[in-house]
Amino acid sequence: MLSKVKKTMELLLFSVIGVSIILSLVACSSSNGEDKINSETLKLQQPTSIDSLDPALSYDTSSTIVVGNVNEGLYTVSPNNKPQLAMAEKVTKKDNGKTLIYTIRKDAKWSNGAPVTASDFVFAWRRVVDPKLASGFSFELSEAQIKNADAIIAGKKDPKTLGVYAEGEKTLVLKLNRPVPFMSSLLSFASFAPINEKFYKAQGKKFSMTSKNLIYNGPYVIKNWKNGDNSITLAKNQNYYNKKNVKVKKIELKLISDTQRAVMAYKNGDVDYAALTGNLVNQNKSSKDFRTDIGAFNWYLMFNSKIKGLDNKDLRKAIAYSIDSKELTQKILKDGSVPAESVVPKGFAYSPTDHKDFADQTNNPYSYNPNLAKKYWNKAKKETNLRSFTLIYGKDEDNMGNVAAYIKSQIEKTLPDLNVNLQTMLKKTRLAKMQNFTYQVALTRWAPDYADPTAILSMYTTNMVSNYGAWSDKTFDSLYNQANTIFVNKSEVRWNALIKAENILMDSATSVPLYQTANAYLLNSKVHNFINHSCGVPLFFKYVYIK
Repeated sequence: MLSKVKKTMELLLFSVIGVSIILSLVACSSSNGEDKINSETLKLQQPTSIDSLDPALSYDTSSTIVVGNVNEGLYTVSPNNKPQLAMAEKVTKKDNGKTLIYTIRKDAKWSNGAPVTASDFVFAWRRVVDPKLASGFSFELSEAQIKNADAIIAGKKDPKTLGVYAEGEKTLVLKLNRPVPFMSSLLSFASFAPINEKFYKAQGKKFSMTSKNLIYNGPYVIKNWKNGDNSITLAKNQNYYNKKNVKVKKIELKLISDTQRAVMAYKNGDVDYAALTGNLVNQNKSSKDFRTDIGAFNWYLMFNSKIKGLDNKDLRKAIAYSIDSKELTQKILKDGSVPAESVVPKGFAYSPTDHKDFADQTNNPYSYNPNLAKKYWNKAKKETNLRSFTLIYGKDEDNMGNVAAYIKSQIEKTLPDLNVNLQTMLKKTRLAKMQNFTYQVALTRWAPDYADPTAILSMYTTNMVSNYGAWSDKTFDSLYNQANTIFVNKSEVRWNALIKAENILMDSATSVPLYQTANAYLLNSKVHNFINHSCGVPLFFKYVYIK
């Protein structure tokens, strides 16, 4: 995803390593891993607890995965990473794409037997944009160009004026400011799930606090869970319209944070899937079960330009040139991660004309260059008195202690008289500091919620709530707005405008891309269709089968 405060969650988007989900299967009585597989049950390890199962407030990746598997919106994502209709069985476009009419499936039901209706979507989406809720996903309805979304989020209009209407029980009408090329991908994200208004109001403040305070319209339901539990169990939803194609009947998720324990469990035959990090990658490369693919997250150095000195472009460039991302990935991470070449990650956004990767078409000026680093540092020293800063990072984020220590050593070795102080904290504390601009420099990550470069670039527009660097550039804003207005039906022109915007952002060094994560893991050969998606909800269990 899976832009923004969306990204305050950095949900987006899923990385097997970033999230460290460890898949295992119910054991029988054998010591051999494949012999222990039960084809009806999967056991998954998650590194962090569930923060919320409210679709409008589920920011953590683990939470997004659960919400995305027990709820379903107008669209879902196919095994080949393409959006496809889900709760909607048909869409009709009018007014040159500015009016979208969705027909809700007749057989779509909630887990309590109530029909899924167009009004369920209207209620849920009005709630997301309501400033009283302050959902981190509200920006997504703005990205969807739904009429009045911006004014409602700003507190200038009532949520009831949102351009989403129900015409009867099964017809949902969207009124847009302009067509959106990536609408189907955007609407597949978990935050666009419906909510049954009658059930919601009956729960009051208890809504989503336990499994009994939720109902579900997706392929799974939640059993015997309450907020704060270290485990959560999903069971096949018997009211799901496509239940016959859901092969795995039960998913068990347990809170386990240590990757070494996961590998040991895998080798003991107790788990069917284990994410690999650091030295564990090299140690297991020779295994027949070893797999690797590109991850969804880019890690960055984010500078708070509200801080005097850090608003200096030469200083930021000096720091960018002082970091050897190749050495960082090969000698510190050693997990298959690769140097990031763009603010936008590779592998999810492709040219509409020649299908080239967006990240390959943009400028990456910041290859390790100590001489250029010193040149910009000498310029910066004449322009600012800043000689030290504090770098914050999450202690519960894999390998960040080693990454932060490496960055500190590189900067201090390359740039004389510049000192880096390290401050570790929980990820949620880091995010809060970034949201409140009470930080100087942060190690942070981002993944896209939908398949378009704007999923990342939008967060750097002026006044965007997730613009945690408080950076602003008029030309960047103009190119971004043109790409989403006058160029919206000119795919090649739009694409080129976004490339120019990315290049301006890269030149500013306000958010220096360090590396893109990799998914390295051990996978039991009997598990199939366990697919990590490059944007949006990272994993859909309904496609998994065991054979």
